[in-house]
Amino acid sequence: MFAEENIFFDVDGQSEEEILKTLAEKASDLGATKKPKKVYKDYLRREKESTTGFGNGIAIPHAKSKSVLRPTILFARSENQVEWNALDGKPVNNWISILVPEEDSQVHLNLLAKLSRNLVHEEFVAGLKQGSQSEVYQLIEKVIGEA
Repeated sequence: MFAEENIFFDVDGQSEEEILKTLAEKASDLGATKKPKKVYKDYLRREKESTTGFGNGIAIPHAKSKSVLRPTILFARSENQVEWNALDGKPVNNWISILVPEEDSQVHLNLLAKLSRNLVHEEFVAGLKQGSQSEVYQLIEKVIGEA
């Protein structure tokens, strides 16, 4: 579901749409989908419901999709500050993406709850923003592995 190869520090999008398209393409590269365009549309549909920008420069874009083959988490970081309609009104440059097959809604909800709960912890947020690939992997893996 999550591995160090799912972490990308070179994301270069300038807009929410560009970031979501890149995340969908990365999911395809990892074998989580064969239909990145459909996953991209599912991301957009979810963003229209309400923002996934939690604040503090972090968003958790997520989608349940018929086009997702297996539950997958991706992490992306960018030098660019991207307008995301975040809850704190500030731009985003760190993303934790959750993709799950449509029938796995319980997995989706559990992952989203575990990750979003940790966004209130300064050390977790700082680790996401400044950590190495290995450090980010360990942070997220610890959170999603919690009961």
